[in-house]
Amino acid sequence: MKSLLREPFFHFMVAGMMLFAIASALVGSDEREESSAIDVPRDELLAFVQNRTRQEDAETVARGFDALDERGRSEWVERFVREEALVREARRLGLDRDDDLIRRRLVQQMEFLAQAEVEDEITQADLEAHYAEHAEDYRTPARLTFTHVFVKDAGDFGSVLERAQGLLGRLERDRVTFQDAKAFGDRFLYNRNYVDRTLEEVASHFGGDFAEALLDLPLPVNEMPADWSGPFQSEHGWHSVLLTRRSESALPELTDVAGFMREEIRRERREADLALAVREIVSRYRVSVDPALGASAKGGATR
Repeated sequence: MKSLLREPFFHFMVAGMMLFAIASALVGSDEREESSAIDVPRDELLAFVQNRTRQEDAETVARGFDALDERGRSEWVERFVREEALVREARRLGLDRDDDLIRRRLVQQMEFLAQAEVEDEITQADLEAHYAEHAEDYRTPARLTFTHVFVKDAGDFGSVLERAQGLLGRLERDRVTFQDAKAFGDRFLYNRNYVDRTLEEVASHFGGDFAEALLDLPLPVNEMPADWSGPFQSEHGWHSVLLTRRSESALPELTDVAGFMREEIRRERREADLALAVREIVSRYRVSVDPALGASAKGGATR
């Protein structure tokens, strides 16, 4: 029962009962239509239970339902009847036409019903074709590890650049290490050290030109960092850079991304099936659009 109280649909039913009570008070009993009988066939009730419990196997649901005692089965019947009655009354009151939330829920339900589950086997040929078309989507980006010593742009281009060049000379002469570099230069808005960062991340802090310049720096040899380089200008000032590691951008092997691609292919097929099913449903209706809207819609026919 506690799990039922937490379900969003329970709150939806409570809101529906409140709306119905208000409408009933406003509409005279002589104007109400007599309610039709609500049948509770076994197959429909079991389908209802399966949907609400999110069980995939119908036989498991049936066995579980039959194992319930009389009270347990009665509770499911009452829940089915209560929901069916509320839905009928909501439609009778026109809430499915006038309430935007309910309209969206109905549309979502129809889309779910219209969308066939993709069960087609995804072959090796499918994976290879998808990889050939979308390989760039799976490319691993270049990554950089470096430290930098910053000289703030104070407006005097000549003196700032001269200071940056002088500082670079000292860094090279003293063979300042990655760990010791923080003792030099001005305070930077972001980080001193950048470890395993993508080119996009670096560009977001320094600007695109600075990031591209780092791709041209000599790579470290035998795990030893190259010499200090620069100074390079960014959007903030000048930087001397010590690059310690760089991994180049690369395309992964098909086998490394096959799992991701299978899910992507399934998603694309589901979306295509849904679009086709919805178009078929819409085509059954005649569509009449107010000329004042200056628009048209595709249906089975227009007038």
